[in-house]
Amino acid sequence: MFSSFTVNAIGVLALVLFGVFYWLGILPTTRAVLAFTGTCLVTTGFLAGAVDAVASWLTNIANSATGWATGIEVGGTALVIVTGVVFVHDLMPKHTAGKRTGWAGVLLAALLVIGASGIPALNNIPAGVRNAVASVQSVLGG
Repeated sequence: MFSSFTVNAIGVLALVLFGVFYWLGILPTTRAVLAFTGTCLVTTGFLAGAVDAVASWLTNIANSATGWATGIEVGGTALVIVTGVVFVHDLMPKHTAGKRTGWAGVLLAALLVIGASGIPALNNIPAGVRNAVASVQSVLGG
């Protein structure tokens, strides 16, 4: 069934499911993973452009603020670290994912997609997610 979908289409489907689950208030951990994965997978179209614009805007503001305050522009890296800590903390077994977890996943993925982290290993995560989904898709497709 999913073999006819493109990777971008699977990303849109994941974001739609995130929205439905968020609206219904169910499956908080699943919707957080769907939000992160979907944002990593959507690379073209209006949605990808909007995510890129918002993430770039937030990174520029954070870089300006840290540059002004400390003389070193590390705001993008700080945003990635903060959203990553919130996202991973909420997904840990002893904690419960909440409404913020999905949005932290969207923001984290958006920041990683635009390469805002300043840490090359982290900036490769969205490409790894796309490759993993494409590999699973090819295995299931036959």
